[in-house]
Amino acid sequence: MAMIDYSWVVLFAVLGLVFGSFGTVLICRVPLHKNIGGRSHCPQCRHVLSPIELVPLMSYILQCGRCRHCHRTINALYPGIELSSALLFTLALFLDRSPLPALLLALALWLLLLIAVIDMHTRTIHDVLNFSFVFLAVAYAIAIGEFQAIGALLLGGFFGLQWLLSRGRWVGSGDILLGVGIGFLLGSMAPALLCLGLSYVLGAIVASYLLVTRKATSKSAVPFGPFLAMSTLLTVVFGDRIIAVLILGLF
Repeated sequence: MAMIDYSWVVLFAVLGLVFGSFGTVLICRVPLHKNIGGRSHCPQCRHVLSPIELVPLMSYILQCGRCRHCHRTINALYPGIELSSALLFTLALFLDRSPLPALLLALALWLLLLIAVIDMHTRTIHDVLNFSFVFLAVAYAIAIGEFQAIGALLLGGFFGLQWLLSRGRWVGSGDILLGVGIGFLLGSMAPALLCLGLSYVLGAIVASYLLVTRKATSKSAVPFGPFLAMSTLLTVVFGDRIIAVLILGLF
């Protein structure tokens, strides 16, 4: 097994923090169709943040989780996205030790994180993020020499059929494109099927919890994007082992 140069680990972790910081901008502005190029500011007192206040994660720690000007609590979403992105970038490097494929995988997983968070809060999946995710998924598959369309056809077709049968009531059009991207990222049929199965298992567990705790009713709409994103991550990391266990269990 090839050893990892830990200078690459540091670089990917820092890149993850930077992209995580940018991700918080996308999460806040894309759903509102705002320009993503403007200066960042405190969402409560509207003070424009200085460069030192924009240092990913460290600024939150040094400011004790509060705005330096209005002293109100900073939403934990910001450091949470930054830290999660750093972990995803580092994980991608350990999964795919060549820097270019690892970077493409990291960016794809980072976009999945943003898509999941936005869908969870707004119940919408935006085309600009979806198309970017599909592009990165295809680029990653080509970079590792495992480009296949079967996974994309399977997941895209599955959600597309649901969309047609329900006239958009069961799933949205964004789920179709997201399924296509996940299919390209996973490649072959077995991982795609595993991802699909895991997403419904996770969805059923969460839905049952919400019903039991009365935080939702049988008529409540639950966004599916977060479950697809989580099941994709689980498949990328543990897919081969889960599939092997399932095969052994069948035979």
